[in-house]
Amino acid sequence: MRILIIGVVTLVLVLAIALTGFNISTQSSEESTNTQEVTLKVDGMTCKMCPLTIKTALKKLDGVVDANVSYKDKEAKVQYEEGKVTVDDIVKAIENTGNYRATPLDKEGK
Repeated sequence: MRILIIGVVTLVLVLAIALTGFNISTQSSEESTNTQEVTLKVDGMTCKMCPLTIKTALKKLDGVVDANVSYKDKEAKVQYEEGKVTVDDIVKAIENTGNYRATPLDKEGK
């Protein structure tokens, strides 16, 4: 019974954090001079757990330095090491995770 209560409390805390619009970020200690950033519009996010799912997929890509996924903004901002991973690889990783469609945005957010 005690484990069930701890599990429920943990789930409530995770959902409370997600509902506040908290962006999930992953940071690598490695710094690279070839680091680039891409912002992608992500369609298909239907719940507050979608950013976690996408972030987990991005973390698995060799060359991804940082990933911020926002349910509220329906965007993913990804810092990556040029030469290790491409924007196409990032798009494919997001789209292969679920029913998501990822589109890179230009500097003006279009």
